[in-house]
Amino acid sequence: MNRNLERAQDNFIEGIGHLSSTLGFSKVMGQLYALLYLSDKPLSLDDMVKRLVISKGSASINIRELEEKGAVKRIWMKGSRRNFYEAETDLAKIIRDRIALSTRWRMDEIRDIIQKSEELIQNVKGDSNNSEERRRIKFYSQRLKEMKRLHKRAHNLLGKLLLFTKTIKF
Repeated sequence: MNRNLERAQDNFIEGIGHLSSTLGFSKVMGQLYALLYLSDKPLSLDDMVKRLVISKGSASINIRELEEKGAVKRIWMKGSRRNFYEAETDLAKIIRDRIALSTRWRMDEIRDIIQKSEELIQNVKGDSNNSEERRRIKFYSQRLKEMKRLHKRAHNLLGKLLLFTKTIKF
């Protein structure tokens, strides 16, 4: 490979590796993705280990995580028993999928918190003989009801937003 091309690739790999680490992912994960993104052919794990000078274990763990995130795909190569990989180059799809997954997880978490809190309030409701406690129960219930309405609106809005972003080309 031409030395200047190799330096350009090194710069990209190092930069994406650093960016990846600032976003809460591993540096190696970013480097693997960057290497595959600039590769004009699928690469094996051995190819990536050799080019990045990293351990096979680290490469294996990180490539699996990239696969789970939909950022790379495993490719079958005729005549070889090794796994080969290529980058998903539709960056908008990767971003959209990550936002959707993360948002869905958080929305489910909020729903579960509200439900658990409502159950706990219901348990106290029958035991309450104190007027101050009944006032608090009513207050808590009202606040949770408001939170539930907000959660439902946010859930619907996020669903529409994700559908809209599918039509956008970056």
